[in-house]
Amino acid sequence: MEFFEYRNVVIETPNSAEAEAYRKLELNIQMMSIDQKTQVIQCTSATPEDGKTTTSINLAAVYAEKGKKVIILDFDMRRPKIHRAFHQPNDKGFYDYITNDVDYHELIIHDKSGIDLMLTGKHMSFPHIVLESHKTIDMVQALRNEYDYVIIDSPPILSVTDAMIISSYVDGIIYVVAYNKTKKEDAKSGLVQLQKNNSRVLGAVLANIDVRKNKVYYGYYGKYTSENKDNI
Repeated sequence: MEFFEYRNVVIETPNSAEAEAYRKLELNIQMMSIDQKTQVIQCTSATPEDGKTTTSINLAAVYAEKGKKVIILDFDMRRPKIHRAFHQPNDKGFYDYITNDVDYHELIIHDKSGIDLMLTGKHMSFPHIVLESHKTIDMVQALRNEYDYVIIDSPPILSVTDAMIISSYVDGIIYVVAYNKTKKEDAKSGLVQLQKNNSRVLGAVLANIDVRKNKVYYGYYGKYTSENKDNI
């Protein structure tokens, strides 16, 4: 299995160990939401190709499987991937909402998977400015009233400032670390930046594990605290 195929294992192989790992991820998020609502969730990583997009689409699939109304926002405007994961043309999306003032409802794709999508659309200059605009924040807030869960696929923490901006208006962050790929110092550095920004990091997902070769699940979820960051 090639990791970068963006496989939605929850849909494709629902009885697999990989799919069950994402269900455990959702359960842990639910348990952490008893005292603090977690509705808008950001998936990010320290560096590119660590597995954040795969985590985004599979977590969304778990919510859809449970009958929840869920949407994925592709806010990785420099290197968008959600359209590839769902085999959709990226000819319209967030760009049109920002630049052409198109009603965002007209830009939402109702995918056959049961997951709604908002893609990036055309390339946008200065995405960091757009992401911190009132127009963007207003849309995210409006989607809270229309969806049970909003999942934001964001750029990596160490690449650009975009992810840090997004973290300021989400309820929680899933931090993805790729097994045998993400450098330990990069993973720590990304977490430190989120911590300095007072972001709510829900936990870390260990991705890119081949269950046929390892006696561990494809993804592992554990609550992050400042005390255990050295164990990453």
